[in-house]
Amino acid sequence: MRLSIISTLYKTAAYLPKCVDSLLAQDISSNDYEIILVNDGSPENDLEIAESYAAEYGNIKVVSHPNKGLAGARNSGLSVAIGEYLCFVDPDDYIQQNSFSRLLQQMDDEHLDMLRFNYHVVNEAYNEIAKTKDANVIDYSPCIMDGRQFLVDRLGYACYVWAFIYRRSIISENQIAFREGDYFDDTVWLPQVCNVAERVNCTDVERYYYLQRENSLVNTMSPDATKKKLDAQLVIIERLTEQRTHMDKKVQKWYQGMISKTALSILSTAAINCYEDYDRYIDLLRDYKVFPLWAELSTKEQKIKYCILNISPKLFCQMIHLKNQKG
Repeated sequence: MRLSIISTLYKTAAYLPKCVDSLLAQDISSNDYEIILVNDGSPENDLEIAESYAAEYGNIKVVSHPNKGLAGARNSGLSVAIGEYLCFVDPDDYIQQNSFSRLLQQMDDEHLDMLRFNYHVVNEAYNEIAKTKDANVIDYSPCIMDGRQFLVDRLGYACYVWAFIYRRSIISENQIAFREGDYFDDTVWLPQVCNVAERVNCTDVERYYYLQRENSLVNTMSPDATKKKLDAQLVIIERLTEQRTHMDKKVQKWYQGMISKTALSILSTAAINCYEDYDRYIDLLRDYKVFPLWAELSTKEQKIKYCILNISPKLFCQMIHLKNQKG
């Protein structure tokens, strides 16, 4: 088996057929790859759709269990995957037609452990929209390097597990699992994989279509969603801080930068969406000893924000709040 594709299903029935159809419209034999659809206890008819595809196509596996969350569902997919290579495709996203043959060929020819490819961002009408500023500064130019150097010099802070093809053995042999119960689990899992990869490369060809949904966690700013996001980001800081202590000094500056970026996001969100609680988040971040924040590998605008935050987190929150009120 050349490739295992893992897709986790939860309340994505409306998008799933487009995703699976894109995975089937590939230029490699169906005998060479498997599509693993993990139904994570979805209350919608994701399982019914998945099983109808599996009944028609022999290379589709369906795994179903009570809800574990995204991290747990990804682990379930990993536990049954048998491909030499591995990738993740979220069920509301899709892959460009006839993409895998060239990606797998590059993995073979260059003896890669990881290959990052570029992506499009689309809205729910499937029209392409602009990427974030951070995404636009990622360097996709080809250059083979070890994973630790890639982590420091090339990954940036876009920890998207779906943007790579992996040699599955580096994950299974090093027993790298997703941390169940965590949101933004990519941010903790991906640097661990980079840390053990010996050969990593990039291609600027846009193979993946990422759907930016209006009702996703990161785009929903109700009071409950805001608290959920902030609590999840605090957990990420805790996980990264713990993980950093076991890493080579060469990669610790990436961790410092990722922690700083997460802290910036927490206080920016708190200042706009729960201003009455911003002092509490400042205190929590101080408890985690994140200050002073580290501005390397940041945009000019972010460096200004880091500078203000390092002088006075309270002043920063007040400035963001006033700017948001003025529109």
